[in-house]
Amino acid sequence: MTDSLQQLWHTDEGVEAFTDPARLAKRSTAFERTIRRRNLVEYAAAALLLCLEVPATIMFFAIGEPVMAGAMALMMCGTVFVAWSLYRRASSQAHRPEEDCRTHLQVQYRRQADALRTVPLWYIGPLLPGVLGIYGTVALEAIGKVDAWTVLAKLGGPLAATLAFFGFVIWLNLRAARKLAAQAKALEEA
Repeated sequence: MTDSLQQLWHTDEGVEAFTDPARLAKRSTAFERTIRRRNLVEYAAAALLLCLEVPATIMFFAIGEPVMAGAMALMMCGTVFVAWSLYRRASSQAHRPEEDCRTHLQVQYRRQADALRTVPLWYIGPLLPGVLGIYGTVALEAIGKVDAWTVLAKLGGPLAATLAFFGFVIWLNLRAARKLAAQAKALEEA
């Protein structure tokens, strides 16, 4: 019996099955940097959008277009909500001293997978009313001036492209969520 235990102890398999804590810590740190970089890009995009949306909202109110100003205000609110949700749902978890590296990385993977899985609710959903409001306002303004088929022909393509882009963003995030969930599961089973 002791010979077989000693044999197990000295086999290469035993060494390969051991997860080096330093490697896990490095992997965790790299993942956190990736999260931080992604979030900074998203915050910069939100700031850029707000730099466009705020003046546009003010301008539309000033020129007497309250419906378009309302649609732009919805976009502004959606943009702020997305940035706040990104911070609340998808920022890195602080490493707790009582938590080992493996557990911390699993928690990070699960948190990010959950955030990515719910992107349609907290990322796309808040932007949709403003986007549809803008297209709707343009359509309503144009219908009195040209026939409905012309409006549909002119706005249908851009609206379809916008909705297709939103669908693509959702698909990418769901795909990434599945990968992260698989990584968390693999870490759990290792």
